Amino acid sequence: MGRTDEFLSSISGFLRAKDAAQLQQWLVVEPPLADAYAELSRELKTIDIEKAVDKIDNDDAWPGFIAFMNLYLDFFRRVDYGNLMETHTQLSALVNSCITAMSNASYGILVLPTTIQLCTALATLAMTLDKRPDLTRRWRAAADGEARKTLVEGTAESIQRAFTICLTERTSNRDGVKDGKPEGKKVGIYSFANLVLKLLFRCQKTPLAEQLFTNIMQNSPPLALYPASHRVTYLYYLGRFLFSNTHFYKAHLCLQSAYTQCHAQCINQRRNILIYLITTSLILGRHPPPALLARPEASTLLPKFAPVIAAMRTGNLAAYRHALGPTSPHHAWFLRRGILLPLLYRGDTLVWRSLARRSFLLTYDAPADTTTRKAPTLDLHARRLAAHLGQRILEAVAARPGRKLQPSMGLISGSIMPDISDVEAIVASLVAQDLLHGFVSHSLKRFAILGAKQKGGPLAAGLPAPWGVMKARAATATAGAVGVVGRRRLGWGGW
Repeated sequence: MGRTDEFLSSISGFLRAKDAAQLQQWLVVEPPLADAYAELSRELKTIDIEKAVDKIDNDDAWPGFIAFMNLYLDFFRRVDYGNLMETHTQLSALVNSCITAMSNASYGILVLPTTIQLCTALATLAMTLDKRPDLTRRWRAAADGEARKTLVEGTAESIQRAFTICLTERTSNRDGVKDGKPEGKKVGIYSFANLVLKLLFRCQKTPLAEQLFTNIMQNSPPLALYPASHRVTYLYYLGRFLFSNTHFYKAHLCLQSAYTQCHAQCINQRRNILIYLITTSLILGRHPPPALLARPEASTLLPKFAPVIAAMRTGNLAAYRHALGPTSPHHAWFLRRGILLPLLYRGDTLVWRSLARRSFLLTYDAPADTTTRKAPTLDLHARRLAAHLGQRILEAVAARPGRKLQPSMGLISGSIMPDISDVEAIVASLVAQDLLHGFVSHSLKRFAILGAKQKGGPLAAGLPAPWGVMKARAATATAGAVGVVGRRRLGWGGW
């Protein structure tokens, strides 16, 4: 018996026994492969594949699987792993055929593990090619100038077909749960969803993920029923999606849950989660504790975030801009991770709030008469002087002789020195965001704190903790379509 007949006979046996795990182990494509597959490849060059596949018992196979096996054997006959672009083309066709076989309502579940395996191999190859523009240059050149999807985006679209089949499968139970586990093909929902999300984030097509999240919200069994690796990966990408859409509090909840559920030995994964978790925490006014920054996964992050945290805590505007600006050794890293602009422009608000607190502590004299009803105030001129100092430091450090600061590098815009009206506007903005509690007296150029006696002093009354303010605001905000991807569906209870 030849190698091909032996291979197909084994496949028929697995189909007859309905052994999906063995099918997955035999229907592999990703090197390194056993020597038997090299022998199979050589033999396939000398035989008629269609006649060989016809030997599979039709009582065990279905038309979609027969078509898939034809393509699978043809793949091994023609594949050249040294030609990555051609391999991607052949593997894409094979994956699409496997997904079609999986769509069979009665037997498709048998090739679900194989489909996951092939889709994972295709996604890995696509991301490898994405790093090789020298190989994809011809592919990117659109015929007749028409627009084309990127290779990674096209791969994500193919895998999304498998995700949709699993998500929309009709099951005996309406919620898709049987005996406490996902029923049928729904077990593969997050395997495919996470591959699609990984590819969409790689090609920076994150808006396309919104529909995927919405569909999961409507049709998926609870996330808690899936393995920890699926939960962690999905929550990580959901957190990043919410982060990119400025839903920072919801993103924080997702990332916190992903980090908590991620195994302590998965250092790289925990580090990736921690990058965005620390960023959302800072934007929400919650500084990470020293114990968190001392963990192994944070060892390379501490030098990058420590100057940002210190500047935010002390209200040092110049140090904050320097820690994130072009002169910072970590500027490119913040930019590459997609957290530079959120930190620079969202976190900047909290630095101004810390500056107000520090200015108040330095200039406020508590009245000797404890019965006075006069409200504690902050002289805005004192704050203007602090802003002037920060601007001068920026100009001294960042600007070359005879050159002005770039617009994004100054406190207001470039080399413009903050005046009293700028300071008033900033304080009024902080009041509007509930980060300061009181009112601005435009005639006296002072900020007056309300409720100092009732709330335990001027600091507690006038400068509430940012984290509490942000949390309360998020709790009262109207949930969006993706924002309600919620605790009932995904099992996020207990937060």
